[in-house]
Amino acid sequence: MILRITLLLMLSGAALCQINTNENKPGGLSKPLPFKEYSFLIMDNPHQLYSMRQYNKNYLNTLRLVVRRSSERLGSLRTNILQYIGGLFLAPLTHEEGHRSVLTHLGIGSISKPYFNEKGAAYVMGVRDSDLINLRNNDLPNYIRLHTAGIESDYMLLDRIQTDFVFNKEDKKHLFIEHLFRQSQLIGYYATSMLPSMEPDIDEEPNELQRDIVGHDVYGAIRHLHRPAMEFYRYTRYDNLTKDEKEFVSRVGYRSLVNLVDPFIFRMFNRSLNDLFKVSMGMGYTMVPFGDFIEQKFWITIHDKTRLKLYVREYQNKEDWFLAGGIALHDHSLSDRLYLNTALHVWNQPVVLSFTDAQSEMGGALNTILKYVISREEDGQSDILSLDLGLLVKSAGFLPEELYLGDVVHYRFGTTVWF
Repeated sequence: MILRITLLLMLSGAALCQINTNENKPGGLSKPLPFKEYSFLIMDNPHQLYSMRQYNKNYLNTLRLVVRRSSERLGSLRTNILQYIGGLFLAPLTHEEGHRSVLTHLGIGSISKPYFNEKGAAYVMGVRDSDLINLRNNDLPNYIRLHTAGIESDYMLLDRIQTDFVFNKEDKKHLFIEHLFRQSQLIGYYATSMLPSMEPDIDEEPNELQRDIVGHDVYGAIRHLHRPAMEFYRYTRYDNLTKDEKEFVSRVGYRSLVNLVDPFIFRMFNRSLNDLFKVSMGMGYTMVPFGDFIEQKFWITIHDKTRLKLYVREYQNKEDWFLAGGIALHDHSLSDRLYLNTALHVWNQPVVLSFTDAQSEMGGALNTILKYVISREEDGQSDILSLDLGLLVKSAGFLPEELYLGDVVHYRFGTTVWF
């Protein structure tokens, strides 16, 4: 709690200390978007620090702020060099935090060691075999997600970067290197899984508390999806996989290439239909607790005021397909001081998130954040801070970045600064 209060005070102080010229001031508070926006999630659910959504959001906005300030003071070249060096350490950090967040949510203690050890691997460790066996035997979807959560985190960071770019929340030059790391890490993890010569040659440590929780994310997830009752061990090698499992590895590797359909990379996926209507398109792919999904994403800007993101998603377990879709409204002005972010998700997923069952069940979620803006304007100064209150109402099912797989209603609290 002290950490949360301290963070809020620091962010509030930072906002109140910013000085902007009249040239950059919006016309009143009804249009804060000409400023750069930095949102931070102080409390999420579960209340243990940190949830996947909380870590991703705070990480990316902190990075944007640091890169922007560094560019102003040091110049673009020095900033790019520093960001590239930093990315070598930050990319595994957020990836391992994705794994760790699932364990924390499930009440299983762990230690994140995200920096490459002498074996060239980053670990989440400190978990006993008995805890992992119990999770596998009694809650297979969460056990599979324990394997895929790091890549899920990478995928959602990439999605956030695309959205910030398309909706002009950040300059492309400030996001370029981070996008490069996330895109390379996401596709590289899946695609290199098809090349057994590139798998790390690591044996399980004698001390179970010194072992990584899952070993190779992709191989481990696929083996346990197909054979959840087999003899337990953590580090799955390509040679341990059956013919069907190796075919699934190829499915994952080839499908991951659709992530290259990216509006951040290719201009042809960004279209202005006229002066008032802009559309960007992209595709995405990643694994989920019962298989994987492919999605088509559309970002729509109307009159430079209404910002919509829509997606159509196709889930697949072992053989069967299940449809999903959603729409999100970004930073919509309800009044001079009140802004709305809201998203509606609807899905059809296999019952109990089964890898083999063709039966499905409908589900959905409503995710809303209200931002109440506080502003001070004196002698040409304008500082903007909002207090953000979020609410999620969700039925049973998988939703990226949301740790609860069952029914849940929870709130969260954060703040946004514009300058």
